[in-house]
Amino acid sequence: MKEITDDLTRPAGEQGVIASFHFTTTGIESPFDAWRSLLNILFDSLPSKTPPSSTFQANLIVHHFGTFLLCRSGALGGRYRRTETRLAWNDLDHIVISCLQRGGIALTSPATRRLRPGDVAVLDLSAPMAFAMTAAEGMHLIVPRTLLPVSMAPVHPMTGRILTQDSAMAIFIRGILEALAEAALRLSPGEVIALGASVPDLLAACLGPAAVVSSSEAKGNLGRRLRRHIEENLHRSDLTPSRLTHDLRVSRSQLYRQFEKSGGVEAYIRRRRLRRCLLTLCDPRHADRRIGDIAYEMGFADEAHFSRLFRRSFGLSPRGARAAARQDGPDLSGLFHPNTSSTSFGDWLTTLGTI
Repeated sequence: MKEITDDLTRPAGEQGVIASFHFTTTGIESPFDAWRSLLNILFDSLPSKTPPSSTFQANLIVHHFGTFLLCRSGALGGRYRRTETRLAWNDLDHIVISCLQRGGIALTSPATRRLRPGDVAVLDLSAPMAFAMTAAEGMHLIVPRTLLPVSMAPVHPMTGRILTQDSAMAIFIRGILEALAEAALRLSPGEVIALGASVPDLLAACLGPAAVVSSSEAKGNLGRRLRRHIEENLHRSDLTPSRLTHDLRVSRSQLYRQFEKSGGVEAYIRRRRLRRCLLTLCDPRHADRRIGDIAYEMGFADEAHFSRLFRRSFGLSPRGARAAARQDGPDLSGLFHPNTSSTSFGDWLTTLGTI
């Protein structure tokens, strides 16, 4: 394969409501250095041991669905490692579901395995990994661990899974990713929200539970344990720092240290509650529920206070957000994802599932 597929190399002429960006090395003087800089949040990147016969070329298209990122990538080679040092540096806590479309990829860690076109890989960004490619294109869905059931995405780092190209679930998941990529720029705001709410659950149902681990492994990283516990207990009115230190048997200093970059544990809990309320308000399945009941269910004791916090966070009242969702109006566009003009791929990865 000498070139990346044409629709990955040329800038997209069609613009949709979904937040998207397109990176390409075309016209860049040092293309591999630019590619390495883009992927720095994920990997240590090195050129292929065997230099390519043509100039290095790589492209990345990303669509932000609010609760997950859909990426299409192509690169003419390279070696990529996610090391323990890099894990400690950025602590990304996402699961990646990748489908190889063209070319070849050799996973060298945690186990040696060669991916064929059509194979689906399930990888954990909280675990070390390494792979090399010759010239490859693929689709990747990146979803926060906390949005998946604990049976499928437990708190401990998972060993990668491979679904072979001809297996039923690989065929089905491949179809989901291809359909999302084809439809992305044609979606209305309401359709983006609906897919953001349903696709993680659908993929979790397709993939099923992860392998059973020993009790010593199951304890997991403190940050992952805290985020999972918070996500599963947002409805509790007593979800406070004191309750968290008691439930997870950690000190206050350990707890506060985990959420320093998020503005503090209480601010993190408040953002996650507000985001859950926003998703519920815009979900047509909950159109008949009272706004007050949704707020109370997420641990807000006072509806008026909830409405003030909601407007401050999203720029619309809870009633206005629900009305915009019913009308599938443009006011929804900025609620679920950032503005591409002020946000980098790295920002999208680090804030995914935390705001």
